[in-house]
Amino acid sequence: MKLYILGIVLLLLAGNTVAQTVSGTVYELHEGHKEPLPGVNIFWMGTDHGTASDANGRFEVENKHQHHMLVFSFVGYKTDTIHVENRMNLEVVLSENRELGEVTVVEKNKGSYISKIDPIYTQKINGAELHKAACCNLSESFETNASVDVSYNDAVTGAKQIKLLGLSGLYTSLQTENYPNLRGLATNYGLTYIPGPWMESIQVSKGASSVINGYESITGQINVEYKKSNSDELLHLNLFSSDEGKLEFNANTGLKVSDHLSTGIFFHAEDISKELDHNHDGFLDHPLTEQYHFINRWQFASGKGYDAIGVINLLTEERLGGQLGYQKGGAQIPGLPYGSYIDNQRAEFSFKNGYAWDTQHKRSVAFISNVALHGTESTFGKNSYDADETNVYANLIFSSLFSPESGHQYSTGLSYYYDQIDQIFNTTDYSNYESVPGMYFEWTHKKGALYTIMAGIRADFHNRFGTFYTPRFHFRYAPSEHLTLRTSAGKGYRTANLIAENNYLLSSSRSFNFENELMQENAWNFGASAVHTVNLFGRELSIGAEFYRTSFIDQLVVDMESSATEILFYSLDGKSYANSYQVDLKYQPVAGLDITLAYRGNDVKQTIGGELLEKPLTSRYKGLVTLNYTTPNKSWMFDYTLQLNGGGRIPQTPGAPAAYSMGTEFSSFTVMNAQVTKYFKRWSIYAGTENLTNFMMDHPVIGAEDPYGPWFDATKIWGPVLGRKMYAGIRFTLNRPQHDELGGYNH
Repeated sequence: MKLYILGIVLLLLAGNTVAQTVSGTVYELHEGHKEPLPGVNIFWMGTDHGTASDANGRFEVENKHQHHMLVFSFVGYKTDTIHVENRMNLEVVLSENRELGEVTVVEKNKGSYISKIDPIYTQKINGAELHKAACCNLSESFETNASVDVSYNDAVTGAKQIKLLGLSGLYTSLQTENYPNLRGLATNYGLTYIPGPWMESIQVSKGASSVINGYESITGQINVEYKKSNSDELLHLNLFSSDEGKLEFNANTGLKVSDHLSTGIFFHAEDISKELDHNHDGFLDHPLTEQYHFINRWQFASGKGYDAIGVINLLTEERLGGQLGYQKGGAQIPGLPYGSYIDNQRAEFSFKNGYAWDTQHKRSVAFISNVALHGTESTFGKNSYDADETNVYANLIFSSLFSPESGHQYSTGLSYYYDQIDQIFNTTDYSNYESVPGMYFEWTHKKGALYTIMAGIRADFHNRFGTFYTPRFHFRYAPSEHLTLRTSAGKGYRTANLIAENNYLLSSSRSFNFENELMQENAWNFGASAVHTVNLFGRELSIGAEFYRTSFIDQLVVDMESSATEILFYSLDGKSYANSYQVDLKYQPVAGLDITLAYRGNDVKQTIGGELLEKPLTSRYKGLVTLNYTTPNKSWMFDYTLQLNGGGRIPQTPGAPAAYSMGTEFSSFTVMNAQVTKYFKRWSIYAGTENLTNFMMDHPVIGAEDPYGPWFDATKIWGPVLGRKMYAGIRFTLNRPQHDELGGYNH
């Protein structure tokens, strides 16, 4: 009987052992603070059972046979072995291997990299990359990136847009901390609403994204992660000044209220009060701007599976552009200065919480919500546009494995999106709203590090467009540790906010003409990519290649070419597509020197006025060279960036006199940037120059001498409208005292 009871006890203990899962996060040290390290090989000593850390450094590995020694291995770092015992949640910091043999790979200082684990092609840009340029805000965070283009929409308001896969950023889902944001009224200026020093990282995903995040992503997704209040950084200050009169101050701090609760406070102040007119056309080169921004972020971690984050985000901004001498509220009549005035007020309230349990099945439930209120009052010459927007987003997500041993995981949930815009354009009311409940299901199957399959479907129920379905598929295959292949396919939808997204076009003499019934935009996106690493002269060379095609079924056409007096808005009647291909090389020929070479080609066409034409104001190609050198003692960093932008087509205005024509094509042009940074223990000083060759468009404002005349147009922007800019800044960072040793874990 005793032996029988003992046998039962042993079986119960064995069953409990099978259920155990060890999880945690792997970090690297960069400039004194921890950053997640993806792609680390993690396995139990003496076995081939293990896993790899994901894009956020997270991992989970089952402990079936009561192993105690967990090995962490990554090329370029010292292999570390941790004695686990009963600890289930680890934090491991790997240190650089300074005694490598034949092959030397320094992964830890890479400011950007492609996730090897994520089934979606995702480039992560971290703090090291953001420090390579001035990076005052999100719009300036892609200067060293070949995938994303950022340019001005017009030469008056300072509105900016991104382009991904050759198409407008309207088709890219912009998110902050994994919820949709900065849409509608924030579309044209939202890229300047996220200061660079506040960002922990940026993730750029190409092609259709996960159905969990919604139906809108067509060309990709850009997600911004703010700095976390429980990170190593206690206080960060950044003061920036440029010769164009821009002065900027940023501060953020993370305070631990208790063992489980922390809060982060962010403050931003920006002032541009210097009037510049380098080309002497009588118009300001950039608008005079005053912006103040405050965030209070609370983070709770119970340590027992429940986590929550609450954020309050407040912003106020004024922009004044146009002719020299224009004053806020001034009359807009011939003989007096032409001006543009934009007043933005924005408040956001977001709450995220989640609970994880049953580590065998990896079960979790999460609820994400965000409410954004945005008000704008604006004038563009004789045009006025006033609007108030209320945007509500909610997403309830449940995730689980089908069974502990299957490797099959699913996520399902319910979402809701509501957007109300009360808007008056001149004297006409164009108010409208969207209400879209939805549901989704996504299945993921992982076979270790060999392959991942992810397929999802969602159904949404639109108050205007009825029911529509969004299928998406991703496949990642890694036949070896040196080669990763991906394919993707998916559909996306979006509803155009005609005036809110295009009000920069009011910086011209033409009026808007809207077709009565406009379709919901929708398109298919297909893509394939490969990332291969080889040993070249004892160092790793990374080679990437990709191709994506976006094919529209329905699209809003903004026609600037069929009428001399109007801009026409109508639904696509014909073909519209974008083909984008890119190759890039990354190599470190000597210690401390990182080189990136990239080339991207765009073939973008749209049916305009019944004719399939090349998309105007879009470069046909882009070349990129970046050089980054860090001295052996890491006290100096030097950065150089060369961008070669290909030519493209200029939209034509019917009947325009030759004096008011820019021609039919713009030529290729280059932009060079350089920066040097000096690091001290807690301080760093940086100085640099943007647009070293002082290249800019000759006359970005057409008809500048007669802004109330019929040919005035400041919207045909294809290149820089600002010349050479010199800047300098100082950073101060105070980290928390370190209680954990390198390579160890926190209790």
